[in-house]
Amino acid sequence: MTSMTWMTSMTSSLALRAVLALLAVYHLAIGVVSVSSLTLTARVTARLYGIAVGESPQLRYAVRMLGLYALALGALLALAAWRPSEHREVIAVVCALQLARAGCRVLFRDELTAAFRVPARRNAVGAALLVAEAAVLAVCFPRA
Repeated sequence: MTSMTWMTSMTSSLALRAVLALLAVYHLAIGVVSVSSLTLTARVTARLYGIAVGESPQLRYAVRMLGLYALALGALLALAAWRPSEHREVIAVVCALQLARAGCRVLFRDELTAAFRVPARRNAVGAALLVAEAAVLAVCFPRA
């Protein structure tokens, strides 16, 4: 392996691990917040996404259940960040998930705006971030 190939491989590995670690931390944190407090979840989502969340028993329960999914995904992402080549399936699923989330933001933008008052520009930035994350995961995908 040439030094240039080695450096490219190391850069790719570091970028992959960094994105996986950031996604793991985010999902673990939002999971803990979502399970523990709807009030705090409302504040965090307002700041991160510009989402205005109402209060209802149904929403409290749904947010807690989504928080548990976020915790599970965060744990899987942490494993993938630790040993990417051993968790390729997790990386592939998360890549597809981020693309699907971006697609939903675009396809259902009117619904998102109506339900949570998310401005179009903020939604576009969110969708672009999800696509960028998926791109890094795809481009830096570990070889078998």
